[in-house]
Amino acid sequence: MTHILPTPPDISLYKEDEIPPHLREVAILTGYRSPSSSVKDCALSVFVATNETLNFWTHFIPTFYFVYQFLMFWDVLKVITDSYYWPLVGYMFTISLYPLISALAHTFCSTSDMARHVWFFLDYGGLSLYGYGAGLLIKAYAFPEELQGTIFGNFYLEILVFLTITCSVSACFSRFLISLCWIKIFRLGAFALPWLWDSIPVIYRLNYSSDLSPAAAEHYNLQFFFSFCIGFFYASHLPERLAPGKFDFLGNSHQLLHISGILATHHQMNAAIIDMKKRRELMENKYPLPEYWSVHIFLLVFFSIFVTIVIFILWARHYENNREDSKREK
Repeated sequence: MTHILPTPPDISLYKEDEIPPHLREVAILTGYRSPSSSVKDCALSVFVATNETLNFWTHFIPTFYFVYQFLMFWDVLKVITDSYYWPLVGYMFTISLYPLISALAHTFCSTSDMARHVWFFLDYGGLSLYGYGAGLLIKAYAFPEELQGTIFGNFYLEILVFLTITCSVSACFSRFLISLCWIKIFRLGAFALPWLWDSIPVIYRLNYSSDLSPAAAEHYNLQFFFSFCIGFFYASHLPERLAPGKFDFLGNSHQLLHISGILATHHQMNAAIIDMKKRRELMENKYPLPEYWSVHIFLLVFFSIFVTIVIFILWARHYENNREDSKREK
């Protein structure tokens, strides 16, 4: 890849032992940008070979795909006047947002340690909002009839709101932990718990419901397959652990994680759209979702995540100032 995308002279790359320890990635030995890169250099770096280049493109390109799908639904469906489609609108907004924020975070995180904190707080916030959007989609179109009216069904979205906000806090807090093990636990748990809660209704339908079409079932199964791939690549750091330095630019676990995440979202979207069309009469007439979940609660979750990010930005500023003071004293 370094031969295909030659690094221009004005963008210097560094080896693992040339950058601070907290910026090093497991088994990634080369291709690091300067920790104090300019905004211009960060923007240009997406067109050359660094260890972040494909992390950018594997989320930036899919952003346009999801935005295109969003605009297609907006144009074809009467989403403004028909509240049945509002959960889809909320969901499509989140899946257009999270890959874009991720792409920008991987691009501009090298301007400073503080910028790195801010961008990845935003990244975690986008993923957390997606967790709520996915649950909203499932509750509106894919929730099993057998679980409607149960305690689980009655409090499904309320608990999801709690998980979304608390797990956003957990993910942001993980940036201040030292131990890689605890970082993994807090960060993986922050996204695994909402995902698991979102998925329970779908798992139930795949195993016990008779109204699931084969096409939707295929998409849901593929969604679960790629979701497990996300967890595997995040936790294992494979394949680069097996050959450190060989996957610095192409084929490392984070790039594979990005691709798996996009494919999981793609199949989730398609499965839910099939359910949305097939189950409209049932869900709209018998189990309508109150409009406030798609509007007021969605905005509440968005605002809560925003406030969480602001609080952690202030904390990060204090944290970085203290770290700089400690360096001067030494």
